[in-house]
Amino acid sequence: MDTDMTRKGFYSVLRWRSDVTRDEARNVAVLLVGAEGRFGGIRSAPISSISPRLHEQGLLDEMLVGLERQFQGEGGPTLETLQRMHDSLYRSLYLTEPKPVAVPDVGAVLEALYRAYAAPRPAGRQVTKAVVLDRVVTTLRKKGFEVHRGTYIEDFIFDAVVESRRKRKSAVEVLSFAARLKNWSPVEHDAGHFLYALEQLNIRGVAVIQPPSEPTHNGASTSLGRVRRWLGKAKVPTFAPNDLAEVDLDSL
Repeated sequence: MDTDMTRKGFYSVLRWRSDVTRDEARNVAVLLVGAEGRFGGIRSAPISSISPRLHEQGLLDEMLVGLERQFQGEGGPTLETLQRMHDSLYRSLYLTEPKPVAVPDVGAVLEALYRAYAAPRPAGRQVTKAVVLDRVVTTLRKKGFEVHRGTYIEDFIFDAVVESRRKRKSAVEVLSFAARLKNWSPVEHDAGHFLYALEQLNIRGVAVIQPPSEPTHNGASTSLGRVRRWLGKAKVPTFAPNDLAEVDLDSL
């Protein structure tokens, strides 16, 4: 019988190629398993650090959610599972060949592997729309909602579509005025597209807005005021990311 000091694990790195022909890949997550599935875990990088494209973020998020579910409960993935995934995934998303690793402590080893292979560089990250969307998706899932990131309803793509415990769907728009931008027209365009889509689909909408982190002279506050007026006229509830944990979407 294995002991904590002698048990052996295997790890693989999940990688993403946005352009298969150029063969330029980024590390997405680290998967750690015991040979017989007695222990294991997955640690993924923030989606915002992998791709700036909303639809690609949605595809990556869906894949990671599916993998994380496999690690929940008894009888998780095994070395055979990793090897099978390595053999079958070979295009945009692929898994490296499993490698052995000593596992005295699952959490500590997984954290070390994550820092070595998947963790984004800590310095200089802007508070972009994608970064805020990471937080929004995580917060809503912790509250028990089913969240689909970067997904379409008919012909319209939304930052997130949330299904509540009552099976009611809400479209979520995330806007950040804390990024270092000189031109806020694209942000206003996103808000306008969101409002038009809500009108065409007759679906509930919620906006999550990251305000400027400090007084700015780049027009952020002026643009923010303009967008807030649009949302107010359309009667779309708006929240700051820090307040979202206290919001009950079922009551809106």
